[in-house]
Amino acid sequence: MAIIQRRELDPVLGMRWLLLYGRRKTGKTFYVRERSEYSRYFIVTRGRSLVDIESGEELTVMEFMRLLPYLIQNGRVVIDEFHRLDEPFFSLLQGLSGNGKITLITSTRHYFRRFIGENSPLLGLFHLQEVGLVDPRDAIEYVAKIGLKGKILLELACLVQEPWLAQTVESMKERTFEVLGTVLRDYVPSLTGEIFTEEDRELSQRYFAILEAVAGGKRTSGEISSELFSRGLIEKDSPGAVSQYLEILVNMGLLERVLLYGKRRRGYHYRHLSPVVDFAFYLNSKYGFFETGLPERSFSQHLQEKMPFYMETFFERFLARVHGLQPVKIALPDLEVDIALRKHKRLTLVGEVKWKSRLTKRELGAVESKLTGIDAERRVLIVPEKSILPRDPEGVEVLDWRDFVEISGS
Repeated sequence: MAIIQRRELDPVLGMRWLLLYGRRKTGKTFYVRERSEYSRYFIVTRGRSLVDIESGEELTVMEFMRLLPYLIQNGRVVIDEFHRLDEPFFSLLQGLSGNGKITLITSTRHYFRRFIGENSPLLGLFHLQEVGLVDPRDAIEYVAKIGLKGKILLELACLVQEPWLAQTVESMKERTFEVLGTVLRDYVPSLTGEIFTEEDRELSQRYFAILEAVAGGKRTSGEISSELFSRGLIEKDSPGAVSQYLEILVNMGLLERVLLYGKRRRGYHYRHLSPVVDFAFYLNSKYGFFETGLPERSFSQHLQEKMPFYMETFFERFLARVHGLQPVKIALPDLEVDIALRKHKRLTLVGEVKWKSRLTKRELGAVESKLTGIDAERRVLIVPEKSILPRDPEGVEVLDWRDFVEISGS
């Protein structure tokens, strides 16, 4: 089985005291077990016992605490889901500081911070590394490595940002879309529930409705509050009524917020971090997908309609990572652009994504007019293949799948 190389993890796996955090199913456990060198690997159960995954030996917290000082003398010890423990274990770690090698893993992104905050015995002891969705560059390299090319390569790379889909993509390749409906219907509700459980929160109707509203195109706190008010889930149609829920969903790694550029008052554009989760909640809001599913043909049709939107976010994320830029959403009258990236409050890169099989002269002219009218250092047009262009554009750089493969490997 091919492994998605994670460029943010490889340099840190050898650090003496390492803490990996992130929401469920982002590949933390798998990558440590496949790539890290360790002598013992323990997982903490919900009942607060510790199980050695190699031998199956089960220890109480007190038994493990007595053994740990000796275990770390013989090699790295990994403790998975460490957030399920509490005092006096954390004070023991403080006492062992600087000795041996320890890797802590937690499937939380928000809740665990109380363990490393002010007055915590763990403060400053560990190198912290978030493990989120797969970097688009690593996703592209992975799909290219299993032999795919062209438009399908980039579309599957967009999906493989969720690493739990890697095995499906590797085995099904171009036919992934045929089985994706069943996979998402079964997996996404469970994944969402697990994320809330690990964060010690209840997946209430309000949270669920916000996830659906964002997937359905409600992007600002005002639009989201209006949607929840119309459903009778909040008493007052006010952005303040949903702000705390949005903040928590962002901190949990389910939503992300993008700064609105061009508005006098600071505001944000909210969206799902994962295109896969977004699509599942979109279908559920429209068709009750989690309960009834959808016929394969209908599912594929809806996915192809939404894919250009997901590719916009994918390429925005790719270019932001490559160039160290901040994504923003332009909020100016009569101007909408697919990709806008800034540095030091100045627009640096703007781009349009035309995810189709043919581009007319008129469409190309509209792209040129729009992008050259924006004050930015770089302007790009992204297409599946450069051959779909009726001519070479003026004042605009063109990128296609070959360019993204090349940049990913550099």
